[in-house]
Formats: sequence, C-alpha cells, structure tokens
Amino acid sequence: MSNRVLVVDDEAAIRNFLVRVLQLGGYEVTAAGDGREALEKLEGAAFDVLLTDIKMDRLDGVELLHLAKERYPDLAVILLTGHATVPSAIAALRQGAHDYLLKPAKNEDILAAVESALTDRARQQRRDRLEQIAAQFIDVVQPEMQTVAQATKSPIAYGDLTFDVGGFRASLRGQALDLTLTEFRLLLELARAPGETIGYVALVQSACGYTCSRHEAREIIGAHVLNLRKKLGIEPDSALYIESVRGVGYRLIPQTE
Repeated sequence: MSNRVLVVDDEAAIRNFLVRVLQLGGYEVTAAGDGREALEKLEGAAFDVLLTDIKMDRLDGVELLHLAKERYPDLAVILLTGHATVPSAIAALRQGAHDYLLKPAKNEDILAAVESALTDRARQQRRDRLEQIAAQFIDVVQPEMQTVAQATKSPIAYGDLTFDVGGFRASLRGQALDLTLTEFRLLLELARAPGETIGYVALVQSACGYTCSRHEAREIIGAHVLNLRKKLGIEPDSALYIESVRGVGYRLIPQTE
C-alpha cells in the first residue's frame, strides 16, 4: 500500500505541481487549498505525511502544524516557505515539524524530505510498539524483567563491535575505541539496526539529544561519521562500513562471513 501524503497550498499552480511530483514518486496524494480544508481531510482519512505551505490566509501552516500534531501525533509534517528565517524555522521545529523546504523546492528535495520523514516516522512507530510491549511485560513478569535489567549491565555485542552501555565504551575486535560520547551514541544507534538506513534527523536525536532540520542534521552527522570512520579504521571495501544513503541518512553495513 502506498504511503499517503496530504499537500496543502492556497496557490493552485504550486499545489498541482507538488501533487504531480509526489504522484510520480509513487505516493498516494490528496490536496487541500487551505488549512481549514486540510483539517477536514485529516478528519476523514489517515495520512502519513502533511506537506504544507506556511503563508496561507485561512489558517496558516504553523497553526495547521500545531493543530495537526495535537490531534495526530504520528503525522510527519513538512513546511514549505518562500521566506525562510532562522527564528521561524526553529519555532516550527520546536512545535513538531519534521523539516522545512524553501520555495521553489527542487523535485529531488521534495521527494527526499518526504522519504526521510517516512523513514523516521516508521522507526519511531517501531520504537513505540516495542516500548508498549516492554511495559506490558514489566507489569506481568516483574521478576523476569529484573533479571533482564541486570543482564543489560553486561557488554552488548553487535558483530565485531562490543558496547559497554553503562560505561559509554566501545571496542572493535577487542580493541578499545577512543570515542566521544556523541560518537559512541551514534555508533550504537547504527549498530542496533545493521543494514538499516537511519535518517539524519533521527541520528541527531539519538546521538546529540536535540532536534533540528534535515539539512542541519545532515551536516552535523556527516562530521561525526567522518570522525567515526577514521577511528574505526574501516574502508568502503571492508566488511564493516558506515555507508551514506544520499539525501536520507546512514547505515552500518554488517560484517559477513
């Protein structure tokens, strides 16, 4: 089943352009001419991503973001603006926007932003489900959970990588790695999902503990990945490598026999 995207813009030409780009990208797209109409569409059907202009007469994009996230917390929201400023971007991100794009946005940037939003959304949903399952087990089998909690103090191994989570230490093939706290968290996040692409924004949240735009996250994480590659001493033709997935994020290529 195709992922569903709701496009909101009060300019018909821009709205139709966005719809066409996303349809060609394989998405199921619904359009709305303003914020009020968008809320009606959201009430009538489930959507994965909301792509909305900021400046609109009837309920602007930031107000729509606020209302949509209150009612549909899992909805990924991307803002479009023709007048980007740092304060407005920060305000939007703090209210829950996944990303923002400057108009006129390129086709590839639009598709990359939506794909990144979907990737991070799916990852968060998986985490939420696991947390719910864990909570149920804690309530039902408390003694067993205490045993599990004790076991987590032991080193955790992912292939040739070993992590001492409590001590924030890691080793590769038995050799200790000299990592910063951010590098440790980044490597651990990648190692927990070997072969799986993790978006820039999600990596910043896990490694650095804060939220920023996809463009900012790409630059921040890129610098840390470069340092990690040097410290791990692994190359693209090695069995273990941090691979860049252009426009989306990074993944750790696991070691194979």
